[in-house]
Amino acid sequence: MSKAYLLIICLLSALFTGCLSEIGSGSDETRTYQVFDVWNIEGSFAPDPDQDQDAVIKFVETMVEDPLQFEQEANNVSWKSYEHNFMIESEWESTSIILLLSVNYSIGGGIDPSEGPAGTLNLSIMDPNGGEHAEGYEIVTWNNQPDERPLLLPVISGTWTITISGSGLEGIGSILYYGNYEIRVETEGLVVSGE
Repeated sequence: MSKAYLLIICLLSALFTGCLSEIGSGSDETRTYQVFDVWNIEGSFAPDPDQDQDAVIKFVETMVEDPLQFEQEANNVSWKSYEHNFMIESEWESTSIILLLSVNYSIGGGIDPSEGPAGTLNLSIMDPNGGEHAEGYEIVTWNNQPDERPLLLPVISGTWTITISGSGLEGIGSILYYGNYEIRVETEGLVVSGE
């Protein structure tokens, strides 16, 4: 079987397991595809500081007194947006890009809700060509908070932009209610080594 066919079979079958293939006639170069972390970030959600604080206070009161009315009050509050960038290098010859999203909401005061709305999440992922690849706005529930939720992205080299916002309080308010996020990006890319 020719090396070109072996390479194609190897690329198709190596999404997460890695692949080893010798390229070129008489070449001492070994091309290996491996999954590796490209970038990661952790952060906390917070209200937009440029808004009327009465809406934030009303939101906190509702979270403590009547959590099922959460969505109505959460929509009255503007949440701070955070912009992050990561790079996919063309030299990696990536075969896949996966973004893993985790979000954690917690409420203080000894309250441990098992269901109902936990927080808001708004996610935008823009590829280097300006294409949108995200789920947008959603209400996260206590019993279904994203834990390394995978988002398969198209293989496009260049700088990607992630914009994320969600409900949560900062400072002393985080004792009552907070929202945290973690984003990790992995790719299966080329690792070249000589013999």
